[in-house]
Amino acid sequence: MTRGPRLAAVALILLFLVPSCGVRGLNFVADDRLEITAPEDRAEVQLPVTVQWTVRDFKVTGRDGRRTPDAGYFGVFVDRAPQPPDRTLEWIVREDESCRSDPACPNEDFLAQLNIHSTSATSFTIDRLPPPPTEAVRRREFHDVTIVLLNGRGERIGESAFTLQLEVDRGD
Repeated sequence: MTRGPRLAAVALILLFLVPSCGVRGLNFVADDRLEITAPEDRAEVQLPVTVQWTVRDFKVTGRDGRRTPDAGYFGVFVDRAPQPPDRTLEWIVREDESCRSDPACPNEDFLAQLNIHSTSATSFTIDRLPPPPTEAVRRREFHDVTIVLLNGRGERIGESAFTLQLEVDRGD
């Protein structure tokens, strides 16, 4: 086979393979609706610490049952990843046996024990964090705070996540 037909065959194969490399559902546009304003990223803080943010092009309505991409409330995650897009906060504990047997679970307190919170405010105060492992007591202690947008049904809107890292000084 000469070079011309070989290239044509490779191009034809690639033409059929490209559609199978799907990127469906992924958002390649930067979401700048939320900006964390305090404290600064990697700031040294003491507990309690209040994380503050501003939001634009997003109406804060709380959990009102509506599914719109530009209204709802906020999910706040400390030292853990948020749920995937279009899933609720409850999705994270879907396999938790202790929660399955209780129809009222997961509730706000149960999720808070897992460092999962929600709020309609543009700030959130972190009162407590688990103590660092004993071998890490002399090292710097970092924690990540991630905020996601939730629609009125509690589902995560898109893949956007707004993250802040804090260095906690426990004053020991």
